[in-house]
Amino acid sequence: MVLDTIDSEQLIIELNNMNDVVDERRGDTAFSSHAMFELLPETVADKRTLQAVEIHDLYTSLNHTITDVGSARLFHSLMNPSESIELIHAKHDAYCELESNQRLQDGIAEYLHAFRQGEAHLFRVLNGHLTSLMPYGDYKKAINSIKIMQEAVDRIPQPETIYLDSLIKNIQSFQGSPVSDMVRGPILRTIAGVKAKSEKEGWTPSMNFRPTRFGPGTLVPFAPGLSFGAAWFFGLMDPVMAEGMFLMTSWVSLLGMLYGAVFKPMFDFETAILPVRKRLLDSNRFASAIESVAAIDEILSFIKFGQAMPHATVMPEVTNHASHYFEAKEMCNPVLAKNDKDFVANDLELKENKLTFVTGPNSGGKTTFCKTIVQNQLLGQIGAPVVARQAKMNMADKIVYQAPAFDSLNDPEGRFGTELKVTRDIFYSVTPRSLAILDEIAEGTTAHEKVSFSVDILKGFHAIGNSTVLVTHSFEMVEYFEKIGMGKNLQVEFHNEKPTHRIIEGISKESHAYRVARKIGFSPENIKAYLQDKGYWSTSED
Repeated sequence: MVLDTIDSEQLIIELNNMNDVVDERRGDTAFSSHAMFELLPETVADKRTLQAVEIHDLYTSLNHTITDVGSARLFHSLMNPSESIELIHAKHDAYCELESNQRLQDGIAEYLHAFRQGEAHLFRVLNGHLTSLMPYGDYKKAINSIKIMQEAVDRIPQPETIYLDSLIKNIQSFQGSPVSDMVRGPILRTIAGVKAKSEKEGWTPSMNFRPTRFGPGTLVPFAPGLSFGAAWFFGLMDPVMAEGMFLMTSWVSLLGMLYGAVFKPMFDFETAILPVRKRLLDSNRFASAIESVAAIDEILSFIKFGQAMPHATVMPEVTNHASHYFEAKEMCNPVLAKNDKDFVANDLELKENKLTFVTGPNSGGKTTFCKTIVQNQLLGQIGAPVVARQAKMNMADKIVYQAPAFDSLNDPEGRFGTELKVTRDIFYSVTPRSLAILDEIAEGTTAHEKVSFSVDILKGFHAIGNSTVLVTHSFEMVEYFEKIGMGKNLQVEFHNEKPTHRIIEGISKESHAYRVARKIGFSPENIKAYLQDKGYWSTSED
């Protein structure tokens, strides 16, 4: 099968800053999702949408990877949800096998931990983050990491699913390549560049590369000085002559020290280490092996995510029909619910009604509900479990989330123009297979014009036939759509003026503005009390 892999050159670029930035998960110098976010292009979901739905928090919640390449692969998947239904189904099969086979889980985890030991050194070499005077330590640990990647894979129990089996075989296939032979050693420096022993032809002149400061060029210059020094010490020749000869030859020893400390590492760096690095970067088999390590780590991370979640998780039934839909039972937010066993679950039905209206006061859970939809869509579309009891979804060719925008000093149209441009771009980009979440539209104008514009826009989305969810306070507009029999109406539930965070059917006509004002200490009563206390209020104004 064809795997959804990252281009080998792009993989190195994406991990280029791995050792220079702070990682949110480990707290040391490692992979950074924020650095990678800036490097990756937009695909199914634009960056505005990903930021609005808190992609970094979703990544942190999902991320249980062991290696940095696994972390990068996972974030890459979230930024680039798959458009291949075959890949998603293959990941589902691999997940089910791994979930039910503890021995296979343990074998993969042990393998990944072994690879992790030298991973940072490997990418220092691949990224060229070495100094020519001290290259040997990182280089030797990097080579050892590659050897572990090749040799330890044979200890993983044989998987039965096509996806996992193909990943294992990708790593094993690198073992038979000339670059692999070169890594195992010896590495020969020839006129035509660095070669493995198996690549050397006939009597081609060559020189073994030894990644150490000590070699014939370092040790031979010490021989005369050591010989005369020993002769003088043990009385094997005239003391005066031995001492004189020792002093005369000691400068040769200094040349050996200088060669080992400066010239040899610089020479090895240019003629061996950098050429080995280039051959690794140019090797498709090596890149495929690294990608496979990352993909294995990603699947294991899905398992650990499900185990860490205090709520039900399930592999959704994913289809690739001509129209988008998403149905779920007891769906939870994958970020907030991970640390809250009492998080309130809600059902979702985006199928029969292509327009869904969500009304209710602020702080009731409308935005969280909408982010939950997008976050779980992303999880399902990368082959990960969603946080729900049951779930069915169609792949989305476009996922968009329009959050309220602020005025731009560079936009002469003000807030209305700024937000309308975003809505325009969304409208012209969606198809029947798209998911669009709109958090209020046509803001920044009169109430009458807002309703008028919104009705026309929403009728347009309905005509396209994509899944559209609108969060709004305009119950009058929602009532209009209810009268013409278009759309589904949801509202946030309140009990004793407190939100239950349940989403129920209906239209909310209460803003609970006074409740919010009292909560933050800025109700009409608070204002009056303040003015009276300061002497700004007279009884005649009551």
